[in-house]
Amino acid sequence: MVPVLISTAAPVVISGEQRVNLAKSKVNQSYSQLDQDHRKRKAESRLDESPHPTGLLGIRIKEEPVSDEDPMETSIPENLNNGLVNGIHLEDSLDSINGHMPVPERVTEELRAFVGATFKKQYVLTLNELKRLFNLHLAGLPPGNLLFSGISDKTLQDMVLDVGCKQIMVPFPPQTTALPDEQKVFALWEAGDVYDQHRQILLEIFSKNYRVRRNIIQNRLAREYGEDLDKQEVDKVLKDCCVSQGGMWYLKGTVQQSTS
Repeated sequence: MVPVLISTAAPVVISGEQRVNLAKSKVNQSYSQLDQDHRKRKAESRLDESPHPTGLLGIRIKEEPVSDEDPMETSIPENLNNGLVNGIHLEDSLDSINGHMPVPERVTEELRAFVGATFKKQYVLTLNELKRLFNLHLAGLPPGNLLFSGISDKTLQDMVLDVGCKQIMVPFPPQTTALPDEQKVFALWEAGDVYDQHRQILLEIFSKNYRVRRNIIQNRLAREYGEDLDKQEVDKVLKDCCVSQGGMWYLKGTVQQSTS
């Protein structure tokens, strides 16, 4: 029997100092891993506790820091402003929102109503007399009425024409003392009654004559209506449009009434 030779490697001898260093290395590796895990968990924890607002779907909204040197825009875009100023609706815009007529249009309608009603009563007015009647009308209105916003002479004249009146170019005499507003004569051209054409003939006469005798007016109307013309018809149109002084007839407001 052949004896088997077993080769045994010589045992590795590790000194005490090497053991200590090896242990330190393993500890450092473990500590480094633990430190990384701890930092990661801490960072995730901070994100979960962040006060940043989130949307309805849990989406975190980014917030930009506000700088004292970059003031917030507080003006209201024109297309979103619907008349809101400092929380108060302007009257024009509020009317539009509520479906009412805006203030400028309401002023126009009130002025039109006044001018139309006045000429249906007076038929003929100078600008001066119309302004006087308008001021009397204002005096009877409650404070804050829209017509107190200020009505210019031009606006008033434009409205006179707008309601269907015409300016009668009365040929005032050169020596007249009438003021410019007294020389602007307006007449309602169509009142919608049977005397419209009578008045139009009379007004045509006064566009060529500053003052006229009654028989001139009566003869002209008689040519138009013949035997159908009634004295009361002549009286009616003269009363509507004219005043008499010294046996002559004048359009209303074109002559100073005698005080004697």
